[in-house]
Amino acid sequence: MINWHLGKRNVFLVVAVAIVAIIVLAYAINQELVSEHVYPRDTIHENSNLWIRGTVASIEENHKSQGLAINNYHIFRFYVQLNITEIVWISNDLADWIAFSAKNNTINNQSSIGIGYDNPNDLQLLIGQTVECKGYYLPVTDTPYSFIITVAPRVNGSYMTTGMYGI
Repeated sequence: MINWHLGKRNVFLVVAVAIVAIIVLAYAINQELVSEHVYPRDTIHENSNLWIRGTVASIEENHKSQGLAINNYHIFRFYVQLNITEIVWISNDLADWIAFSAKNNTINNQSSIGIGYDNPNDLQLLIGQTVECKGYYLPVTDTPYSFIITVAPRVNGSYMTTGMYGI
């Protein structure tokens, strides 16, 4: 038989405090791991390389985008799917890496594109609304930023705006 020097009540208290401490520590570690991937803390640091216009097809808040590795993800403040109506500009470096058609308004044979929006302000968008977007497009398959345009404070020259264009 175990001889408790502290008494049963004190042992229960110590065990309860230890369990609460473990739960609090696990929660804190989880929050730190999640916040490490939240906008705009870990956004890519690049200059804008793609400028398009399009109509909003869908809007999702706090979108989790996965890369190929288990812990490789990013949570975008907003994720917007656009139907491309015009490719305004592509940097020369990007043009060498992707298939695009300004005539058919396609990028990698797709007429729509995702926008990962990491700016701190809220987007005031509606489905079907016309928007203009400039940001960094990453044409690789293994990161959470792959095949989307990233609009973030750390991406030089990036923005997303609404209005009438092509006048």
